[in-house]
Amino acid sequence: MTEEYYNCFQDVLDAIYNSDENPMDCDTESYWIDIISKFVLNKQDLLQKLEQYFNMWDLGERGVDYLEKIGEFYEYERASWCFYYLFLFLSDLKDPSFIPEVMKYFPPDGEHHWPWCMEDMWTEPMLAEVANYHDFGPTYIPWIMRSLHLLYPGAEWVAENFMFSMIYDTFSHITPDTFPDLPVVDALPLGKREIVRNLLEKEVFGWNKTLQKDKEKLAQALCEQEKKFAYKDVESAKESLACAEYVLGQLLLLPEEVVGIGHR
Repeated sequence: MTEEYYNCFQDVLDAIYNSDENPMDCDTESYWIDIISKFVLNKQDLLQKLEQYFNMWDLGERGVDYLEKIGEFYEYERASWCFYYLFLFLSDLKDPSFIPEVMKYFPPDGEHHWPWCMEDMWTEPMLAEVANYHDFGPTYIPWIMRSLHLLYPGAEWVAENFMFSMIYDTFSHITPDTFPDLPVVDALPLGKREIVRNLLEKEVFGWNKTLQKDKEKLAQALCEQEKKFAYKDVESAKESLACAEYVLGQLLLLPEEVVGIGHR
């Protein structure tokens, strides 16, 4: 694509919205990311635009508004493109304090599900953008912990994904030569106790189940290469289980009146 000149960030969003081709294709995504990265983004402005374009998308998917077709795409489809790029650049704020404001964009499952489906091509980057250790380091962890209760009922899949990320990003960066910080443990008082406990118990249950399956594979392995890989899987599951059990244990040690301070 030929690079255009844009006076402001809204000009870029307008260009994405009015694009003749789907701007989320692999061929064009890098172009738009490069253009947006040249602008200094304001948190409040970014969140307002995010809400604006999500509402357009949502109303269109529900068949209420923004149903006019422009070229090959409906208005609400075009709004979904803008939402996608806005969400991708939340990490450019270098400040995870936006996290409570975006929990409402994660769709619930089951009986609470929306009348439309948000596909993985949106939800996977959204999850990665919130639990973003690369840009935020461990500072994202307390913000997620204190925001879990803001997820919709039925969005447990989101909370479980975040809990996995918080535990992984706490323990995977520990090195033998330094006294470890444990940000997920430090953040426990910020979450709603019932929610956090339920998530940690699910995490422990899941790793127990994985460990048993990996042990069975190891017992059934025939050749040395199979045994080697199966043994690594067993050891990895043991480590993950131990981490989840440790965090759960730390939660249970906290007085009930302490847990939940951050979300009140």
